[in-house]
Amino acid sequence: MKDIFSDLYDKVLSFFTTQNDDTKLVAKNRLRTVLMQDRVGFSERAMQMLKDDMIDSISKYLEIDVDSFDLSIDATENATVLNLSIPVLRPKTDEEIDEALSIQEKAKIEKTEEIVGELKELVKEKAQELADQMTDTAKEKSQENEEEIENTDENTIPTEDEIKENTQKEKQHKKIKQNN
Repeated sequence: MKDIFSDLYDKVLSFFTTQNDDTKLVAKNRLRTVLMQDRVGFSERAMQMLKDDMIDSISKYLEIDVDSFDLSIDATENATVLNLSIPVLRPKTDEEIDEALSIQEKAKIEKTEEIVGELKELVKEKAQELADQMTDTAKEKSQENEEEIENTDENTIPTEDEIKENTQKEKQHKKIKQNN
């Protein structure tokens, strides 16, 4: 009975010890990442993006253990070194590679079509805005022209007295020309 409790105690203790080791490992990796970022000037976001891109790229050709994938950048006095640890489970077959490349190509095409659709919508919106502005400007010009015509009509239509006066002036002008 004592052996059973002893074994149980050891298992429970080993469970917590393993977690502590994992926690230590995680803390150590985080500290290493922070130190690396300070030395190299590489942000954690950029590091994660680089890691994700590498995993995506390598995964097309090899089946890898993503959880054990390790990427670090170390700075020395003369150089910056990129260290990779990539646990390869197996190489992929040509068919698997072709399928992965096909899926990637389809994803690129879909993304491109999505961007083109968004651009078309933006162009339509901008074209409508310009058309509305042009319509507003044309309406304003039309109103200005109508006002000018109204003002011009009132000022340029001679009265009967003006017509008679102008006619008399023309007759006098003709007489003067004939006499000369």
